[in-house]
Amino acid sequence: MAPSSQPVIGLHYVGLNLKKGVSAATFETFLRTRGTQIPAYPGWQWALLKGLRGERQDQYLMLYQAPSAADYGRYITPAGELTAEAQRFWQHHPEGLALIEEWKTFATFGELPTLFSTYSLLAENRHSSLPAGPFYQDSPAHPPIARVVGIHHLALRSGVTAADFDAFMVNNVQRIDDYPGWKFHMLKGNGGNRAEQYAVMLVIESLDSLNAFHPGMDVATQKSLDFVKNHQESERMYDEWREFASFSGAPQMYTDYLTLAGNAG
Repeated sequence: MAPSSQPVIGLHYVGLNLKKGVSAATFETFLRTRGTQIPAYPGWQWALLKGLRGERQDQYLMLYQAPSAADYGRYITPAGELTAEAQRFWQHHPEGLALIEEWKTFATFGELPTLFSTYSLLAENRHSSLPAGPFYQDSPAHPPIARVVGIHHLALRSGVTAADFDAFMVNNVQRIDDYPGWKFHMLKGNGGNRAEQYAVMLVIESLDSLNAFHPGMDVATQKSLDFVKNHQESERMYDEWREFASFSGAPQMYTDYLTLAGNAG
């Protein structure tokens, strides 16, 4: 299990209020003009993602990232309920609550009763070239950021225990070389609808960077093939990985998302 100081990721499905005549365009206009002013808990980030391709193309997902399990638990219970501290936070941010209520006129918000899962960070590529920064940024004072997030669900092979796979991943993640501007994370479910299940989270600096290597579902460019040829230790690690569990990408369930909005603070 990942140390308690590692980030916790929460994922909530979000759906449009189609029966009220809401379109994707009207919701996304709200997100960019007003939604980014919704605050995050101290130290947290939130980002609203839209499926580019995969099983949830054109559908929305709310991503919450807390800096640690302790920080997550301060505000959200294991069942997904708000803690007393979270309720006090919103009492001190009535303007944020008003924006959330406005959001709900367009779509569901990232909260119960939507399907959700929380994940601990089991392992990550610590020598990635992905620049530090938020998932989304749109400010005259800073360059724009709209990262791509890939969520790829995994399954263990028959006879493989979670402890086997955890140990392999923690002990071998340093062998992974990501594409430039990409960062690999292995997540393990610790609550919600996918507890004790695994997902790869790929964070990519931009849509251009995604398309430079994989412009379509299960499509690899020459740039991608050349990178693989020159990083064979990663490929050997991936072959060993496949002895424990499925690999990211087809035929597993996966979606690549573009970040549309996030907290401005």
